[in-house]
Amino acid sequence: MISFLKLIRWPNILIIWLSMSLMLFCVINPVLGLENFEAGLSISQFIILVASTTFISIAGYLLNDLFDINPDQVNKPGKNMVGRKFRVHVVQILYWIFTVSGVLLGVYVSYAIGKINYSLIFVFAAGLLWFYSERYQCQPVIGNIVVAFLSTLTIALVWLFSFFALIKDPVIFANVQLQFSNLNILILLFSGFAFFTSLMREMIKDIEDFKGDDRFGCRTFPVIFGIKKAQWLALTVTLLTFGLSIWCQVFFIRAGFEKLFYYFFFVDLLFLIVAWMLIKAREPKDYKNASLVVKILMVIGILSMALVYFEY
Repeated sequence: MISFLKLIRWPNILIIWLSMSLMLFCVINPVLGLENFEAGLSISQFIILVASTTFISIAGYLLNDLFDINPDQVNKPGKNMVGRKFRVHVVQILYWIFTVSGVLLGVYVSYAIGKINYSLIFVFAAGLLWFYSERYQCQPVIGNIVVAFLSTLTIALVWLFSFFALIKDPVIFANVQLQFSNLNILILLFSGFAFFTSLMREMIKDIEDFKGDDRFGCRTFPVIFGIKKAQWLALTVTLLTFGLSIWCQVFFIRAGFEKLFYYFFFVDLLFLIVAWMLIKAREPKDYKNASLVVKILMVIGILSMALVYFEY
């Protein structure tokens, strides 16, 4: 069981659950002035949406491990689960089980809110994960952008499905329309934060995995252009995201969100720490440590959504 939890990246799954839950209960509902499940997604629809997203994400992790069997022998010696703890064909079967289950659940929740065509989002996500592992992962920058986009999609899906579920109750929908402007800005900020921090981490991980990728022909940015240029690219993205964090604070103080404004000073500090670590990095372990700090930064950013609840 412990090996299986490691295989499906249980910390990442917890982050998905946390981000989707905070988006609904601490951002969408409080901003719109709604009680939990008063309108919009029902509790069963929300659980199914989370389950669908979780299953497709797990399928992506399994597929990534299948394609990375050889590089992981160099990048993560003794830690790769496929071929060591789990046979390849077993992981392949699990991949299809999670993919089909995730897509079917996505079809169901799309039908439940009256937007069956939105089930294509889940098919698209599953297909994009396949192309990422099979092709984009070993292409410079493109693979990083794909992962960052999918991270953003996890947050945006909650509002997208909540919005169309709200339309089914015209009276409540009319009453909350005035709050859509503030809500859309907040969702844009949190989604942008998720995108750029994910992009940062993926770029740093590419540098960390340079040896294995280079040996097995994975043409990532560090392999093609060198570690030094990849290091400066990651630093540039980090500083740009730091600028986004400052812009968020400007919006927070103008909107009267004092708790979020002061909270983001801690976020700013973590960005500066990551930037300093990238400037000083020389060994793979240095990039591993920087990647860990970025992951902490991502969690800190996700937790900031909880403060929106106390601002309303």
